[in-house]
Amino acid sequence: MQRAPLYIGVDLGTSGVRSLAVTDRGDLLARSSQPLDKNWSQTGDDRHEQDSESWWLATCACLKNLVSHLHNAGISTKSIRGLAVDGTSGTLVCVDSRGDSISPAIMYNDSRAGAQAQALNDHAESIGSPTHFSASFALAKILWIREHKPKDFARTKWFVHQADLITGRLTGQWGVTDYSNALKTGFDLREDCWPGWIADYSGLVERLPQVVPPASPIGTMRPRLSEEFGLPAGLPIISGATDGTSGFLASGARKLGDDNTTLGTTLVFKRLVDHWIDDPSGRLYSHKLPGGLWLPGAASNTGGQWIEKEFAQANLRQLDKQALDHLPSQAICYPLSRIGERFPFQSAEARGFCDFFPQEKVAAYAARLQGVAMLERLAYEVLDEVLARPGTEVYTTGGAGRSDIWTQLRANVIGRPIHRPACPESAFGSSVLAAAGTDLDGVWS
Repeated sequence: MQRAPLYIGVDLGTSGVRSLAVTDRGDLLARSSQPLDKNWSQTGDDRHEQDSESWWLATCACLKNLVSHLHNAGISTKSIRGLAVDGTSGTLVCVDSRGDSISPAIMYNDSRAGAQAQALNDHAESIGSPTHFSASFALAKILWIREHKPKDFARTKWFVHQADLITGRLTGQWGVTDYSNALKTGFDLREDCWPGWIADYSGLVERLPQVVPPASPIGTMRPRLSEEFGLPAGLPIISGATDGTSGFLASGARKLGDDNTTLGTTLVFKRLVDHWIDDPSGRLYSHKLPGGLWLPGAASNTGGQWIEKEFAQANLRQLDKQALDHLPSQAICYPLSRIGERFPFQSAEARGFCDFFPQEKVAAYAARLQGVAMLERLAYEVLDEVLARPGTEVYTTGGAGRSDIWTQLRANVIGRPIHRPACPESAFGSSVLAAAGTDLDGVWS
């Protein structure tokens, strides 16, 4: 029976939930995934909502399957010492005092709150704050709810993020989040507090959670759930981070100037630096790691979503190989699957395009692969411009990073080597946070 300490990382994505069981040496012993029910997702031109109950049901199924895989491999769950959850950045849920969702979750790529974001920016400018908000930020969505759904606002006990909802359900502890997820809700990472000007908006302060660093103990798993999942009684639940931050931790990037691209449904970019970065244009924002290092970056709505939309039934490995005959593509393609872009430029009206659409399926697929690579290159050019220096190594994570051909294409286009870890998943980064919050003292030093 396995005796090495094990840690569970859970990643909540746009289309599904993934979980990993990892040893303290980084060995992956079991994995599980569970798709979200697409019937529970609502989208519009500027709106993207999901029923947060689908996250919980998928998480429960994922953890049960993970435990089953461990048992089938002859590995004891008694060696599991911690669990942490990451989720999409900027996704917002209104919950009542029992932790029940009041309304559908407003997802990270929902852009309905453009007017509220502009009002926040105007207010920040009037008081000399360097903070910049966009419609994707959770705080702008909170103000939209306050204005357009006052009854939901009044019923809300806590505004929580995607990872918070699962952590709350696992522990019964509500009103706690980590500062990675709280960034887009207005938390000041430099001063380590909610800024005083948030009190200018009546009703907000009392509905915002306590904020702790990632890798902080939140509570223990409820006894009923431990029994249901087959996990150890009293299992510590550790605060996670956003999926992009967890992806960075999984990537292997470790030196100042190292870059990370997390390529999943969307594209997330981060660079490791030793100071906070101010971008007056608002294109970049800076996450923080425990220990004092910073991760300036941003996220694009362009990524792999077009694959699910246009090639869901295809054999992607076969398409990858066939695409080689069509690369480089003569088509200029921007494969944005929905309206609105966040980075490397901001536009609520941005739409995908192709200067000509190849009629042949494989050629169309190749053109889109190349289009994402071109966007990645532009994103790093913007990062280099704002940070006034080029990055060093590039590390890739995310499900789409498993493609050898796509990864090589991206490296060719951006003109830099791309390193891929053995496990390029954000859930691996969450397992690192679970370990750091329980047993690995000094991991951030």
